[in-house]
Amino acid sequence: MSVAVLPPDVARAVEHLQEAFPGRIHVEAHESSGTIVRISHVVLGDGWSAPTADVWCAIPFHYPDAAIYPYYVTGATPTPGIGGGALQPVSWREMPATQVSLRHNAWHPTRDTAVGSVLQTLAWLQAS
Repeated sequence: MSVAVLPPDVARAVEHLQEAFPGRIHVEAHESSGTIVRISHVVLGDGWSAPTADVWCAIPFHYPDAAIYPYYVTGATPTPGIGGGALQPVSWREMPATQVSLRHNAWHPTRDTAVGSVLQTLAWLQAS
């Protein structure tokens, strides 16, 4: 998908993610939730059933005025007890997934970015 068909702020966020994760970003516009982004081959921490997985998120149409939330992990499951309640098994896009409920409650559109939000979430997953 071309980022040109996305709202300008969302398109810039996708471009920045593509720069941060070259060749690993897959994008799909979604009429009700904004833009779906999949980051492939994310390295996870020891508390997961596989060393790597795909991490998904939805960038809302009204980004940057809203935080990116939630995140989903497909291709690996957490071992029991990790995540402190922030990880829930769900079905995401007809696949088994783990929802990562880490919301950026202090999101500020002039300071926070899609890349920063993704990097914080990935760091948390790697520490789990």
